[in-house]
Amino acid sequence: MLVEEFSDSVLISFDYYDYNGDLGHPDPNVTSLSVKDSRLQDADLYHVIPLSPEGSNVPIEGRLTVQLNNLFILGNDTVEELQFEVLIQDQKGHWSNQLESDTISVYRP
Repeated sequence: MLVEEFSDSVLISFDYYDYNGDLGHPDPNVTSLSVKDSRLQDADLYHVIPLSPEGSNVPIEGRLTVQLNNLFILGNDTVEELQFEVLIQDQKGHWSNQLESDTISVYRP
């Protein structure tokens, strides 16, 4: 995938299954989605709304899509490649398996 620096958005979609339906959190200050740019040391953390009714204990499955805006080049090159590593955490603190995006090339026009 080729994206223009500061202009194009990237959509990362993944399927999820949770046996007791406790993905997402009602408190908007709680982050449960980790998205790490392979060029950086630390991940960015995001809030995910509850994916099932609060207090329910039911299996859930679906597809979650994350939109990442304003990707940019870190160095002086005109093109950089990166991948995103994605994890989601349930309300009990258990992290999912790590998912890795396809390679993304960011270019400077």
